[in-house]
Amino acid sequence: MSLKDKQVTFLKNFALLIIWANENGYEVTAGELFRTDEQHAINIKKGLTKAVRSKHQDRLAGDLNLFIKGVYQTSREPYKPLAVKWKSLHPDNVAGYDWGWDANHFEMK
Repeated sequence: MSLKDKQVTFLKNFALLIIWANENGYEVTAGELFRTDEQHAINIKKGLTKAVRSKHQDRLAGDLNLFIKGVYQTSREPYKPLAVKWKSLHPDNVAGYDWGWDANHFEMK
């Protein structure tokens, strides 16, 4: 699958996740979707990432801010249903929830 084809599939699935979240009583707002090479270099310098290359740079990752009953969720556990749904949408979908950190991160490998 070409990078463009992966990007198309990723974005379609990301939209489906957002729709599913809203239909199931969650509210989400957009976090980071695309990260420039320059921003990634800044993040490395600040110690915000150890990744040599982020899936955000390839437009294959997105972050969602989760609200339940209007309250922003800062802990990992509320993201579990979104992670389960995300992984059900495509076999290459990976949820940051499964890493134990970065629960609001959804990517396609």
